[in-house]
Parts: sequence; C-alpha cells; structure tokens
Amino acid sequence: MIEWLNTNWIEVVGALLTLVFLYLEVTRKWTMWIIGIASGFFYIYINFDAKLYALAGLSTYNVAVSIYGIYCWKFAKTKNNQDLPFIFIPKRLTIQLFLVGIVVFAVIAFILFRFTDIENPFTSLGNLFPFILDNLITTLSIIAAWMAAKKIVESWYLWLIVNPCTIALYIYKEMYPSTILYVIYMLFSIVGYNQWRKTAIQQK
Repeated sequence: MIEWLNTNWIEVVGALLTLVFLYLEVTRKWTMWIIGIASGFFYIYINFDAKLYALAGLSTYNVAVSIYGIYCWKFAKTKNNQDLPFIFIPKRLTIQLFLVGIVVFAVIAFILFRFTDIENPFTSLGNLFPFILDNLITTLSIIAAWMAAKKIVESWYLWLIVNPCTIALYIYKEMYPSTILYVIYMLFSIVGYNQWRKTAIQQK
C-alpha cells in the first residue's frame, strides 16, 4: 500500500482536491474556484503523463475558467449591485453552445490526430475508444465549466454525461484513484443539480 501511494501520490492528491471542489460546488461556495485552480494543475500533469492530451488541455482550461469563476461568483454584480443569480439556460444559448460543441470537438480531434504522439485512432478499436472518449469528455467539460462559472443550472446535465465517460476512460487507462473520484462525482452531480435548481427557483 505504501509503495502504491509513493508511486501514485500525485493522482491521489489531485483526486482529493477535486472532491473538495465538488463539495464546494454542490454547496454553492465561491471558494470552489480556488480549489479548482489547484486541482487543475495536478490534473495537467496526471493526464499528460497518461497521454490523455485533450484532458491535459482541458485541465489547463479549467485553471483559466476557475480564475473567471472567481470573478463571476465573487466580484461580478447585477445592475442592482447584487451577486449574479443562479439561472436556467435560455433556449437560444442552448443552440449556440451545441454549435460551439461541434466546432470544439472537430478542432480537438484535428489537433490530437496531427500534433500528438497518440496511435492512429482509425487502425483499431483499442485506439479509437480512448480517442473519442478523450475528445468528447473534453468538449463537454469545456462547455459545462463555462456554464458553471455563469451559474447555469443545466451545467449539471453535461456532468451527468461526462462522468460515466470519464469513468470508462480511466478504467481503460488503469487510473483507479481518478476512477473512484468520478464515481463519487457522478453521484453528487444529482445532488448538485437539485441544490442549484432550488436556489435558481428561489432567486427567480
């Protein structure tokens, strides 16, 4: 056990930080974004080391969006000088984000295929499976993280898709601390959605 911890301590710490982030996110605390910066740096290394380059890029993005999240949750105000409220997504924004998602997925696929050392994803199912999951998880997470920074309740819908995909990918890569993390994350996503929804209804 000690030997395993010595080998995998970075992933363990990263997973624990992400659990703290999850708790603060569910309870709607702005300090979640500070933890998000720290956990993001850990997962940049973890995913890059596992050759999950899209997820490594996502972790870099998460550091940036966490800084933006601090601004939105702590400092941004409405015209009436109130904190930004939790909201439900407008229909027009749903369509816009769907189109953005298609573009982001295509761009990430091109970058992974042309500029990384991954195996050709079209030569075998063993290469195609992680390629598609890595890309899909990254695309949805980019959109979901931005939505969370804007306090949009439906960001949890995307996490409910991302989490089982991430679990499958990390099991495939034998990254078990991160697998356990995302099992917990999947369960808490339901709680998080209910809490944010109640708050949005009350503020509305």
